Amino acid sequence: MNRLTLTGLFLAALLILSSCLRDDLQPCPPLQVTLSVKDKNYFNVASAQKLGMAEPVDENLPFRSYVSTLYYVLHDEQGNVVAEQTNYAVENDNLEETIVFPVDLPYGKYVLTVWGNMQSDRPLGDDWHTVDEQDEDVADNDIYLTTDTLDYAYGTEQYRADLERTKGRLVIKAEGVPDNIDFSYKKVSGVYSVINNRFEYTGLTEVETRTDWPAPNEITTHTLLCPSEAENKTRLSVYFADKEAYNESVETTSGLSRAGGEEEQILIHPEDVSITMRRNEMTVLKYVYTERGMDIYLLVNDRWEKVHQMEMD
Repeated sequence: MNRLTLTGLFLAALLILSSCLRDDLQPCPPLQVTLSVKDKNYFNVASAQKLGMAEPVDENLPFRSYVSTLYYVLHDEQGNVVAEQTNYAVENDNLEETIVFPVDLPYGKYVLTVWGNMQSDRPLGDDWHTVDEQDEDVADNDIYLTTDTLDYAYGTEQYRADLERTKGRLVIKAEGVPDNIDFSYKKVSGVYSVINNRFEYTGLTEVETRTDWPAPNEITTHTLLCPSEAENKTRLSVYFADKEAYNESVETTSGLSRAGGEEEQILIHPEDVSITMRRNEMTVLKYVYTERGMDIYLLVNDRWEKVHQMEMD
């Protein structure tokens, strides 16, 4: 056998061996992110519990007990979207939720943004960075968010991220109101409405809610709101009304009044107060009806403090 033949056989064997080795290579481990819920209870829920205004939730429930839907997007350092999952329902009972990205995703640095508890993708519009928290698909939802930079490389394929609550909760309780009062209206002015994936808030707005109450003297409202612009920079206006009489009323720019000007017969309108809304915190007020009018109390450090003339004692 001549030298040329031996060389040819050697090269053929080498090619076959290389082909076998390539076929035996396993795919690179995919990028995985395990999500958990950080804010299961509000920061001050213990204070509200002491005064009978809230109960803490169990911190060991399935993930979907706190966050029932997820939307996520992954983009590279140039801002290009490389993976996206539209809004979907979490259907398992695991304590955490794991995202596994495609195995063909190249190694590199990426930014992950995850939104939780949206009813649809619509509040995102064309920009997955921001959510309008007053959109009808999220206004009444407890929206969660996390964002993180991931350095995907061999040996660093697994990450963890904590979802955090984006809103606070305004709780209002009325005590001692006349039995005919079965409706409440409130307007909250000076809270943010838009949040981006860096937890930056913009767009001050007003939020109005109307609530019917079938049981007399059992009036407690819960409203999810973005934070205030600054301390005591949110104005709260509340009306308590007789529902039947209210149906005959008209709404004016200055408030609610009955046709014919008989406002005092159907409405209780306490003075407006200044409050502060914070992320993952409860702002709790109690309105107590007396012959003199409404006394207003704010929960501060485990106790009620009386509020008057847009100030607090």
